[in-house]
Amino acid sequence: MKITFEPKVSIFITLFCICVFGLKLYYPIEFNQYFILDGEIRSQSLAWYFSTMGYIFGHADMKHLIGNLSFFLLLSPIVEKQIGSAKYLLMVVTTAVITGVIHIVFEDNGLLGLSGIVFMLIILSTLLHIKSKEIPFTFILIFIFYLGQEVYLSFAKDNVSHMAHLTGGISGIFWGFYKRKGGN
Repeated sequence: MKITFEPKVSIFITLFCICVFGLKLYYPIEFNQYFILDGEIRSQSLAWYFSTMGYIFGHADMKHLIGNLSFFLLLSPIVEKQIGSAKYLLMVVTTAVITGVIHIVFEDNGLLGLSGIVFMLIILSTLLHIKSKEIPFTFILIFIFYLGQEVYLSFAKDNVSHMAHLTGGISGIFWGFYKRKGGN
């Protein structure tokens, strides 16, 4: 048996998250501007533009990192292999940027972590094999459990961006049905 390095996007994101976490331990001030998206628009700052997507690589602590990467590594390779690396990368980048923009519009606190992408993957994984005029029952259950929970928890004061989770889940729905209709 040999070790393979497929799918590449999933591995890159995982390793980059781990590297960012390690570097933030030693250089928190320098790295925070790139890997935390705050709730303000800073159009004069190049770091702010990078952070509108770079926040997915930053994590608050080891528990946050391992929690996100556990689900990410479970689901991401499956989705990436099914749809291809280029399309998958487009989904991740688009979902991250849209989630970041929505966060800035509705929230005034910081955003970091891969959980919006994880929620996209949770929903999308139930829709990978969808057929015309069919909706998988697993999708309905995931929709009720995960997105229902996020709507409910969005009223809690818990320093979790439930808006990012909801946006990621809605992105998963979009990408799942877009793929079914033959979208590229």
